[in-house]
Amino acid sequence: MEKYVLSQMTGKNFSKTVAAIYLQTTYNQDQYPEYLKWFYTVNLPRIFKKEGDIIFYLDGLEIVSLATLKNKDEKKICTLLVNEDYRKKGYSKQILEDSFEYLQTDTPLITIPTKRLDEFNKIIEAYNWKETDRTDEYYSEEVIFNAPKVLRK
Repeated sequence: MEKYVLSQMTGKNFSKTVAAIYLQTTYNQDQYPEYLKWFYTVNLPRIFKKEGDIIFYLDGLEIVSLATLKNKDEKKICTLLVNEDYRKKGYSKQILEDSFEYLQTDTPLITIPTKRLDEFNKIIEAYNWKETDRTDEYYSEEVIFNAPKVLRK
């Protein structure tokens, strides 16, 4: 198992890796129909601007886990994935710890669709993440964890 950081890759390796990461995360289109556009026009430019990154682990050529991170206006895990074949083996802890180190916090902002909360329940409990809000701004309800408190008008 080897750790990689997308911003540290160059040339063909960068391009091939971007394509592989996108393909691995296309499940996000179920929740966000504009995921393709976001991935290439928001997420990747963030890496070039040094406002975020993607940390991932490979087992040979297979993506084991990855985290898409935002680190400018907020410290956020945008996408967290552990490949189904590698779940329940400690890889979520590994990628989360790397994310915390990169973001310099163990309470990053993260939103989780309510229909997927059960999948994340052990992580939420283990790291004592606090539900701070809910939103249906996208295509289904999401729970927001660890957001700073904001006064609503």
